[in-house]
Amino acid sequence: MSIVQNAPTNVGAKLPDVPHAKRFTQLFGSLPNLAVFALLVGVLALGHHTGWKLPKASELFGAAPTPAADWCGEHLVPESACVECRDDLLAKPPEFGFCRAHGVAECVTCHPELAQVKGPPQLPSYDTAAAIGVMARPTNNSKNMLYKRRLQFASAETATRAGVDVDVVSQRPMVDFISANGELTFDPTRVAHMSSRAGGTVAAVLKAIGDEVQPGDILALVDAVQVGQAKSQLLQAIVQKRLRRANLDRMQAAGEGIALKAVAEAKAAFEESEVVFISARQTLVNLGLDVPEEFGDSSAQAIAERLRYLGISSELLDKLPTEIRSANLFPVRAPYGGVVVSSESVAGEVVDTTTVLFTIADPRRMWLTLAVRQEDARYVARDLPVSFRADDGSNEITGRISWISPAIDERTRTLQVRVNLENPEGRLKDKTYGAGRIILREQPEAVVVPREAVQATRDATFVFVRDRDYMKPDAPKVFHVRQVRLGAKDGGYVELLAGVLPGEVIATKGAPVLLAQLLRSNLGAGCGCHDH
Repeated sequence: MSIVQNAPTNVGAKLPDVPHAKRFTQLFGSLPNLAVFALLVGVLALGHHTGWKLPKASELFGAAPTPAADWCGEHLVPESACVECRDDLLAKPPEFGFCRAHGVAECVTCHPELAQVKGPPQLPSYDTAAAIGVMARPTNNSKNMLYKRRLQFASAETATRAGVDVDVVSQRPMVDFISANGELTFDPTRVAHMSSRAGGTVAAVLKAIGDEVQPGDILALVDAVQVGQAKSQLLQAIVQKRLRRANLDRMQAAGEGIALKAVAEAKAAFEESEVVFISARQTLVNLGLDVPEEFGDSSAQAIAERLRYLGISSELLDKLPTEIRSANLFPVRAPYGGVVVSSESVAGEVVDTTTVLFTIADPRRMWLTLAVRQEDARYVARDLPVSFRADDGSNEITGRISWISPAIDERTRTLQVRVNLENPEGRLKDKTYGAGRIILREQPEAVVVPREAVQATRDATFVFVRDRDYMKPDAPKVFHVRQVRLGAKDGGYVELLAGVLPGEVIATKGAPVLLAQLLRSNLGAGCGCHDH
């Protein structure tokens, strides 16, 4: 590597050509990283000068015991042992270039012979290229050449004093997901706001908030004049129909002694009474009352008694005060099983058909509505699995997306998606807020490393892989620079979809020190993040 020399200034000289200008821009972009490294070196030097137990910067990379004549100032190791200056000490592996499928240089997935493991390398058990395409991932610049560098310590002890620790690339379950805030509500198709079908006065309230109800249970009784009038009209229609039926039968039995015109008129009168009966009966049916189609040979008195408390059982009637018993009583019934979640009904209150008396909800069916950020909307699809945890810390619940809104909410700029949930035990509560995760990919044996092992520059992401012969007494203490592609993240681990293989040893604690040395060495070569 060469070191940039300061050239004398020539006022009349032409501006540098485009490649040199670009090189200067790249060099300027590396200054923040160099500042961090310089600060680290300064702290170590100050500690040594003031008597701290910290090694000096030169000692950190094995400089102290080495004579100045045998010292590589660029790589901070004895020049006689510097693998970057002497290829005969540790031959560089073959170069395969940038892998477009996985987005890394020198891809160990496609070329497992590059892996720093003893014995046959173990490839990932899943299609990592397909996993990369599941969602947007950080990318590597194909022109970034930092991966060609190798970082070397004078000894294993020097690496330890520098604070470098290692871990093995392992496998564990990981999940790619989209986060979205959500709300649990009752299924609106199973929430009924009950009103009386006829205006009147609330005579009795039979259910209260929190009561469980079954389909058809009576919630309240309303004293409605309209109901009494409809019953009276039906009774009159029944009597009129019977009279005209009897008259028609008598004329038809008389035979030729009755004029045909009279028979026809009697028949028309009967049919008219039948229409009136059907209309009167339908009025009560429309109010929700179960009215028989025929009343047989019962007397008018018996029919009147039957209609008087239509829809009210004798058991319930016995429980009612005598003063509220009338033919005007109309029952308000539950349409299906559920729970009374609200009640605005009070005995003696005057109500009409728009007054909501009760709200019945079926808690066995719930909706989870998630608000997905607009930038994540492209990843959402029907049947994707969803997990949700309420803010109260209750157990996680799971389901699948059943509906996706066709439009982005113009106010919140989010996409509404819905999950239908079964709630047989009633654990889920209406109006519960929490955090949801839409699962895009689940991988039981993902290739992972600790998060602290991953380092990045402005255009690439790296880990530092220990050489397979590092532990041999006479072997160079080298870490290889490896481009990686990030996948799922969970706790203290991150999935690497490319760049390493299970069993390789990587730097974890102290990885920022290695990155600082990498940038320093690369700057000493006379360029920024790219080779000439």
